[in-house]
Amino acid sequence: MKFNIGDKVKFLNTKGGGIVSKIISPTLVNVMIEDGFEIPTVTSEIIKVDQQGKVASMFDEDFGTSRQSSVVSRQSTGNSELKTQNSELEIPDRQTPLGNYSFRAKNTPGVYLAFVPHDQKWMVTGIVEIYLVNYTPMNVLYAFFLEGEKKLFGKDYDVLFAGNKILIDTIDRDELLKWTKGIVQLIFFHENPEKIYMPVSSEFDLSPSRFNDEHNYKASQFMEESLLLVSLAQTAALSTAVSMEESKMDEEALMRQKALEIKPGSLIEKHQIAPREAVVDLHIGEIMEDFKDLTPHEILKVQMDYFTKCIESAVERNYRKITFIHGVGNGTLKSAIMRKVQDYEHAESHLASLAKFGVGAIDVTIKPLK
Repeated sequence: MKFNIGDKVKFLNTKGGGIVSKIISPTLVNVMIEDGFEIPTVTSEIIKVDQQGKVASMFDEDFGTSRQSSVVSRQSTGNSELKTQNSELEIPDRQTPLGNYSFRAKNTPGVYLAFVPHDQKWMVTGIVEIYLVNYTPMNVLYAFFLEGEKKLFGKDYDVLFAGNKILIDTIDRDELLKWTKGIVQLIFFHENPEKIYMPVSSEFDLSPSRFNDEHNYKASQFMEESLLLVSLAQTAALSTAVSMEESKMDEEALMRQKALEIKPGSLIEKHQIAPREAVVDLHIGEIMEDFKDLTPHEILKVQMDYFTKCIESAVERNYRKITFIHGVGNGTLKSAIMRKVQDYEHAESHLASLAKFGVGAIDVTIKPLK
Protein backbone atom coordinates (compact mmCIF):
# COMPACT_ATOMS: atom_id res chain seq x y z
CA MET A 1 0.00 0.00 0.00
CA LYS A 2 1.26 3.46 -0.91
CA PHE A 3 1.21 6.15 1.77
CA ASN A 4 1.25 9.95 1.49
CA ILE A 5 2.10 12.64 4.01
CA GLY A 6 -1.01 13.40 6.06
CA ASP A 7 -2.51 9.89 5.82
CA LYS A 8 -4.20 8.71 9.02
CA VAL A 9 -2.92 5.22 9.91
CA LYS A 10 -3.35 2.49 12.56
CA PHE A 11 -0.58 0.23 13.85
CA LEU A 12 -1.25 -3.46 13.14
CA ASN A 13 0.96 -5.03 15.82
CA THR A 14 0.34 -2.58 18.66
CA LYS A 15 -2.37 -0.28 19.94
CA GLY A 16 -2.89 3.18 18.51
CA GLY A 17 -1.86 5.01 15.38
CA GLY A 18 -1.13 8.47 14.07
CA ILE A 19 -0.46 10.52 10.95
CA VAL A 20 2.22 9.93 8.33
CA SER A 21 4.59 12.90 8.69
CA LYS A 22 7.42 11.89 6.35
CA ILE A 23 8.12 9.38 3.57
CA ILE A 24 11.57 7.94 4.23
CA SER A 25 11.47 5.26 1.52
CA PRO A 26 8.79 3.24 -0.30
CA THR A 27 8.78 0.81 2.65
CA LEU A 28 9.52 3.14 5.60
CA VAL A 29 7.67 6.22 6.90
CA ASN A 30 7.59 8.41 9.98
CA VAL A 31 4.34 8.29 11.95
CA MET A 32 3.55 11.19 14.30
CA ILE A 33 1.67 9.89 17.35
CA GLU A 34 -0.51 11.80 19.81
CA ASP A 35 2.39 13.04 21.93
CA GLY A 36 3.98 14.70 18.90
CA PHE A 37 6.78 12.15 18.56
CA GLU A 38 7.70 10.74 15.14
CA ILE A 39 8.21 6.98 14.98
CA PRO A 40 9.96 5.31 11.99
CA THR A 41 7.58 2.55 10.91
CA VAL A 42 7.70 -0.14 8.23
CA THR A 43 4.73 0.29 5.90
CA SER A 44 3.76 -3.38 6.23
CA GLU A 45 3.04 -2.75 9.93
CA ILE A 46 0.42 0.00 9.42
CA ILE A 47 -2.89 0.33 7.64
CA LYS A 48 -4.36 3.48 6.17
CA VAL A 49 -7.59 4.67 7.77
CA ASP A 50 -9.93 6.09 5.14
CA GLN A 51 -11.69 8.79 7.16
CA GLN A 52 -14.83 8.51 5.06
CA GLY A 53 -14.68 4.84 4.14
CA LYS A 54 -15.16 1.37 5.58
CA VAL A 55 -11.82 1.18 7.36
CA ALA A 56 -12.56 4.25 9.47
CA SER A 57 -15.74 2.70 10.83
CA MET A 58 -13.68 -0.13 12.38
CA PHE A 59 -11.77 2.24 14.67
CA ASP A 60 -13.02 4.76 17.18
CA GLU A 61 -9.66 6.30 18.08
CA ASP A 62 -8.66 9.57 16.46
CA PHE A 63 -5.03 8.94 17.57
CA GLY A 64 -4.79 12.59 18.59
CA THR A 65 -5.06 13.65 14.96
CA SER A 66 -6.91 16.86 15.82
CA ARG A 67 -4.14 17.74 18.24
CA GLN A 68 -1.46 16.86 15.70
CA SER A 69 -3.15 19.04 13.11
CA SER A 70 -2.92 21.98 15.47
CA VAL A 71 0.75 21.18 16.13
CA VAL A 72 1.44 21.18 12.41
CA SER A 73 -0.46 24.45 12.09
CA ARG A 74 1.60 26.06 14.86
CA GLN A 75 4.85 24.79 13.37
CA SER A 76 4.02 26.31 9.98
CA THR A 77 4.95 29.95 9.53
CA GLY A 78 3.23 30.35 6.18
CA ASN A 79 1.88 33.67 4.94
CA SER A 80 -1.48 34.09 6.69
CA GLU A 81 -2.65 36.57 4.06
CA LEU A 82 -2.79 33.75 1.52
CA LYS A 83 -5.14 31.68 3.70
CA THR A 84 -7.72 34.29 4.69
CA GLN A 85 -10.51 32.98 2.49
CA ASN A 86 -10.02 29.42 3.82
CA SER A 87 -10.23 30.27 7.52
CA GLU A 88 -13.49 28.35 7.95
CA LEU A 89 -12.68 25.48 5.55
CA GLU A 90 -11.22 22.13 6.48
CA ILE A 91 -7.96 21.65 4.61
CA PRO A 92 -7.57 18.08 3.22
CA ASP A 93 -4.91 15.89 4.84
CA ARG A 94 -2.79 15.65 1.70
CA GLN A 95 -2.29 19.43 1.73
CA THR A 96 0.09 21.27 4.05
CA PRO A 97 0.69 25.00 4.58
CA LEU A 98 3.65 26.67 2.93
CA GLY A 99 6.50 27.75 5.13
CA ASN A 100 7.82 31.29 5.29
CA TYR A 101 11.55 31.12 4.72
CA SER A 102 11.72 34.46 2.91
CA PHE A 103 14.90 35.31 4.81
CA ARG A 104 16.62 32.68 2.62
CA ALA A 105 14.86 33.28 -0.70
CA LYS A 106 12.09 35.42 -2.17
CA ASN A 107 9.67 33.89 -4.66
CA THR A 108 7.18 35.64 -6.92
CA PRO A 109 3.47 34.90 -6.22
CA GLY A 110 2.23 32.14 -8.49
CA VAL A 111 1.81 28.40 -8.91
CA TYR A 112 4.89 26.18 -8.96
CA LEU A 113 5.94 22.57 -9.45
CA ALA A 114 8.54 21.49 -6.86
CA PHE A 115 10.87 18.48 -6.89
CA VAL A 116 12.16 17.82 -3.35
CA PRO A 117 14.92 15.21 -2.76
CA HIS A 118 14.59 13.23 0.48
CA ASP A 119 18.35 13.10 0.87
CA GLN A 120 19.36 16.73 1.29
CA LYS A 121 23.04 15.85 1.52
CA TRP A 122 23.21 13.88 -1.74
CA MET A 123 20.44 15.57 -3.68
CA VAL A 124 20.98 13.76 -6.96
CA THR A 125 20.23 10.35 -5.43
CA GLY A 126 17.32 8.64 -3.71
CA ILE A 127 13.62 9.35 -3.43
CA VAL A 128 12.00 12.56 -4.72
CA GLU A 129 8.72 14.13 -3.57
CA ILE A 130 6.77 16.11 -6.18
CA TYR A 131 4.56 18.96 -4.98
CA LEU A 132 2.23 21.48 -6.55
CA VAL A 133 2.67 24.82 -4.75
CA ASN A 134 -0.03 27.50 -4.59
CA TYR A 135 1.64 30.75 -3.57
CA THR A 136 -1.38 32.94 -4.43
CA PRO A 137 -4.33 34.37 -2.45
CA MET A 138 -6.73 32.22 -4.50
CA ASN A 139 -7.84 28.60 -4.43
CA VAL A 140 -6.81 26.67 -7.52
CA LEU A 141 -8.65 23.85 -9.26
CA TYR A 142 -5.98 21.90 -11.13
CA ALA A 143 -5.68 18.99 -13.54
CA PHE A 144 -2.21 17.43 -13.87
CA PHE A 145 -1.17 15.54 -17.02
CA LEU A 146 2.09 13.80 -17.91
CA GLU A 147 3.27 13.26 -21.47
CA GLY A 148 4.07 9.67 -22.37
CA GLU A 149 5.03 8.22 -25.72
CA LYS A 150 2.74 9.93 -28.25
CA LYS A 151 0.00 10.51 -25.67
CA LEU A 152 -0.97 12.32 -22.48
CA PHE A 153 -2.34 10.65 -19.39
CA GLY A 154 -4.03 12.17 -16.35
CA LYS A 155 -1.98 12.03 -13.16
CA ASP A 156 -4.00 13.99 -10.59
CA TYR A 157 -6.71 16.60 -10.07
CA ASP A 158 -7.96 18.39 -6.97
CA VAL A 159 -8.54 21.79 -5.37
CA LEU A 160 -5.37 23.31 -3.92
CA PHE A 161 -6.11 25.94 -1.30
CA ALA A 162 -4.37 29.31 -1.13
CA GLY A 163 -0.99 29.26 0.59
CA ASN A 164 -0.78 25.45 0.53
CA LYS A 165 1.21 22.76 -1.19
CA ILE A 166 -0.06 19.33 -2.22
CA LEU A 167 1.94 16.14 -2.62
CA ILE A 168 1.39 14.83 -6.14
CA ASP A 169 3.61 11.76 -5.84
CA THR A 170 6.67 10.23 -4.18
CA ILE A 171 8.93 8.47 -6.67
CA ASP A 172 12.28 6.73 -7.04
CA ARG A 173 14.85 8.78 -8.93
CA ASP A 174 14.84 6.42 -11.90
CA GLU A 175 11.19 7.45 -12.48
CA LEU A 176 12.06 11.13 -13.00
CA LEU A 177 12.23 10.73 -16.78
CA LYS A 178 8.46 10.26 -16.73
CA TRP A 179 8.09 13.72 -15.14
CA THR A 180 10.06 15.84 -17.60
CA LYS A 181 7.09 16.76 -19.81
CA GLY A 182 3.49 17.53 -18.99
CA ILE A 183 0.65 20.02 -18.82
CA VAL A 184 -1.02 21.53 -15.75
CA GLN A 185 -4.39 23.23 -16.18
CA LEU A 186 -5.40 25.82 -13.56
CA ILE A 187 -8.62 27.64 -12.66
CA PHE A 188 -8.39 30.35 -9.99
CA PHE A 189 -11.15 31.07 -7.45
CA HIS A 190 -11.67 33.62 -4.69
CA GLU A 191 -14.85 34.31 -2.74
CA ASN A 192 -14.55 38.10 -3.13
CA PRO A 193 -12.40 38.62 -6.22
CA GLU A 194 -11.27 42.00 -7.45
CA LYS A 195 -10.46 40.34 -10.77
CA ILE A 196 -11.59 37.21 -12.57
CA TYR A 197 -8.65 35.41 -14.17
CA MET A 198 -8.73 33.35 -17.32
CA PRO A 199 -7.93 29.62 -16.95
CA VAL A 200 -4.30 28.67 -17.54
CA SER A 201 -2.90 25.69 -19.41
CA SER A 202 0.81 25.58 -18.58
CA GLU A 203 3.16 23.20 -20.37
CA PHE A 204 6.45 22.18 -18.75
CA ASP A 205 9.35 20.56 -20.61
CA LEU A 206 12.39 19.87 -18.42
CA SER A 207 15.78 18.64 -19.50
CA PRO A 208 16.59 15.38 -17.64
CA SER A 209 20.07 16.77 -16.95
CA ARG A 210 18.53 19.38 -14.60
CA PHE A 211 17.80 16.65 -12.06
CA ASN A 212 21.43 15.48 -12.07
CA ASP A 213 23.04 18.80 -11.11
CA GLU A 214 22.89 19.55 -7.39
CA HIS A 215 23.27 23.28 -8.10
CA ASN A 216 19.75 23.27 -9.55
CA TYR A 217 18.31 22.43 -6.12
CA LYS A 218 18.01 25.75 -4.31
CA ALA A 219 16.45 27.30 -1.24
CA SER A 220 12.94 28.71 -1.47
CA GLN A 221 10.62 30.49 0.92
CA PHE A 222 8.14 27.60 0.73
CA MET A 223 9.98 24.72 2.40
CA GLU A 224 12.92 24.05 4.64
CA GLU A 225 14.44 21.66 2.10
CA SER A 226 16.33 22.65 -1.03
CA LEU A 227 14.32 21.90 -4.14
CA LEU A 228 14.09 22.25 -7.90
CA LEU A 229 11.36 24.77 -8.59
CA VAL A 230 9.45 25.17 -11.88
CA SER A 231 7.16 28.16 -12.43
CA LEU A 232 3.79 27.19 -13.97
CA ALA A 233 1.96 30.52 -13.68
CA GLN A 234 2.79 33.88 -12.13
CA THR A 235 -0.04 35.97 -10.71
CA ALA A 236 1.24 39.16 -12.35
CA ALA A 237 1.15 37.52 -15.79
CA LEU A 238 -2.40 36.12 -15.58
CA SER A 239 -4.91 37.35 -18.14
CA THR A 240 -7.94 39.09 -16.68
CA ALA A 241 -11.44 38.14 -17.82
CA VAL A 242 -13.36 40.79 -15.86
CA SER A 243 -12.63 43.14 -12.95
CA MET A 244 -14.88 44.09 -10.07
CA GLU A 245 -15.33 47.59 -11.54
CA GLU A 246 -16.43 46.18 -14.87
CA SER A 247 -18.91 43.82 -13.27
CA LYS A 248 -20.77 46.83 -11.81
CA MET A 249 -21.35 48.37 -15.23
CA ASP A 250 -24.49 47.74 -17.21
CA GLU A 251 -24.08 45.78 -20.43
CA GLU A 252 -24.05 48.81 -22.72
CA ALA A 253 -21.48 50.68 -20.64
CA LEU A 254 -19.28 47.59 -20.50
CA MET A 255 -19.34 47.25 -24.28
CA ARG A 256 -18.36 50.91 -24.68
CA GLN A 257 -15.58 50.54 -22.14
CA LYS A 258 -14.13 47.50 -23.88
CA ALA A 259 -14.39 49.14 -27.28
CA LEU A 260 -12.49 52.21 -26.09
CA GLU A 261 -9.93 50.77 -23.70
CA ILE A 262 -9.31 47.06 -23.91
CA LYS A 263 -10.08 46.08 -27.48
CA PRO A 264 -7.29 43.96 -29.01
CA GLY A 265 -6.01 46.87 -31.10
CA SER A 266 -4.95 48.86 -28.03
CA LEU A 267 -1.94 46.58 -27.42
CA ILE A 268 -0.20 47.28 -30.75
CA GLU A 269 -0.75 51.01 -30.31
CA LYS A 270 1.68 50.91 -27.39
CA HIS A 271 4.40 50.06 -29.92
CA GLN A 272 3.33 52.30 -32.81
CA ILE A 273 6.16 54.36 -34.46
CA ALA A 274 4.35 55.53 -37.59
CA PRO A 275 0.93 55.17 -39.21
CA ARG A 276 0.21 51.42 -39.38
CA GLU A 277 3.75 50.54 -38.30
CA ALA A 278 5.09 49.31 -34.95
CA VAL A 279 8.26 47.99 -33.32
CA VAL A 280 7.89 45.36 -30.60
CA ASP A 281 10.86 44.39 -28.41
CA LEU A 282 10.45 40.74 -27.35
CA HIS A 283 13.34 40.68 -24.89
CA ILE A 284 11.86 39.16 -21.73
CA GLY A 285 12.89 42.18 -19.64
CA GLU A 286 10.66 44.38 -21.81
CA ILE A 287 7.63 42.12 -21.34
CA MET A 288 7.72 41.40 -17.60
CA GLU A 289 9.66 42.72 -14.62
CA ASP A 290 10.39 39.61 -12.58
CA PHE A 291 11.57 36.66 -14.66
CA LYS A 292 14.58 35.37 -12.69
CA ASP A 293 12.80 32.14 -11.69
CA LEU A 294 11.70 31.26 -15.23
CA THR A 295 13.39 28.52 -17.26
CA PRO A 296 14.40 29.18 -20.89
CA HIS A 297 11.34 27.18 -22.01
CA GLU A 298 9.04 29.31 -19.84
CA ILE A 299 10.65 32.54 -21.11
CA LEU A 300 10.10 31.45 -24.71
CA LYS A 301 6.44 30.70 -23.94
CA VAL A 302 5.93 34.22 -22.49
CA GLN A 303 7.64 35.80 -25.50
CA MET A 304 5.57 33.84 -28.03
CA ASP A 305 2.33 34.58 -26.18
CA TYR A 306 3.14 38.30 -26.37
CA PHE A 307 4.10 37.99 -30.04
CA THR A 308 0.75 36.35 -30.83
CA LYS A 309 -1.23 39.03 -28.98
CA CYS A 310 0.67 41.77 -30.82
CA ILE A 311 0.26 40.35 -34.31
CA GLU A 312 -3.46 39.67 -33.75
CA SER A 313 -3.84 43.18 -32.43
CA ALA A 314 -2.06 44.51 -35.52
CA VAL A 315 -4.34 42.57 -37.86
CA GLU A 316 -7.37 43.94 -36.04
CA ARG A 317 -6.15 47.53 -36.46
CA ASN A 318 -5.08 47.12 -40.11
CA TYR A 319 -1.35 47.59 -39.47
CA ARG A 320 0.95 46.94 -42.43
CA LYS A 321 4.34 46.26 -40.82
CA ILE A 322 5.53 45.20 -37.38
CA THR A 323 9.20 44.80 -36.54
CA PHE A 324 9.81 42.21 -33.82
CA ILE A 325 13.16 42.51 -32.03
CA HIS A 326 14.21 39.02 -30.95
CA GLY A 327 17.89 39.61 -30.26
CA VAL A 328 20.79 37.44 -31.42
CA GLY A 329 20.78 34.56 -28.94
CA ASN A 330 20.69 30.99 -30.23
CA GLY A 331 17.97 31.58 -32.85
CA THR A 332 15.21 29.72 -30.98
CA LEU A 333 12.89 32.73 -30.68
CA LYS A 334 13.56 33.80 -34.27
CA SER A 335 12.69 30.33 -35.60
CA ALA A 336 9.54 30.16 -33.47
CA ILE A 337 8.38 33.55 -34.82
CA MET A 338 8.95 32.55 -38.43
CA ARG A 339 6.96 29.33 -37.93
CA LYS A 340 4.13 31.18 -36.21
CA VAL A 341 3.84 33.76 -38.99
CA GLN A 342 2.98 30.92 -41.37
CA ASP A 343 -0.29 30.49 -39.46
CA TYR A 344 -1.46 33.86 -40.81
CA GLU A 345 -2.48 33.67 -44.47
CA HIS A 346 -1.94 37.38 -45.16
CA ALA A 347 1.35 37.79 -43.26
CA GLU A 348 4.96 37.32 -44.36
CA SER A 349 8.27 37.56 -42.50
CA HIS A 350 11.70 38.67 -43.64
CA LEU A 351 14.90 40.07 -42.15
CA ALA A 352 14.54 43.59 -40.77
CA SER A 353 16.84 46.48 -41.70
CA LEU A 354 20.44 45.55 -40.90
CA ALA A 355 21.33 49.22 -40.53
CA LYS A 356 18.72 49.75 -37.80
CA PHE A 357 18.53 46.39 -36.01
CA GLY A 358 21.50 44.30 -37.13
CA VAL A 359 20.56 40.62 -37.37
CA GLY A 360 18.37 40.68 -34.25
CA ALA A 361 14.96 41.57 -35.72
CA ILE A 362 12.29 40.35 -38.13
CA ASP A 363 9.82 42.42 -40.15
CA VAL A 364 6.30 40.99 -40.41
CA THR A 365 4.26 42.53 -43.23
CA ILE A 366 0.48 42.17 -43.30
CA LYS A 367 -1.40 42.35 -46.59
CA PRO A 368 -4.79 44.10 -46.62
CA LEU A 369 -7.70 41.69 -46.40
CA LYS A 370 -9.78 41.64 -49.59
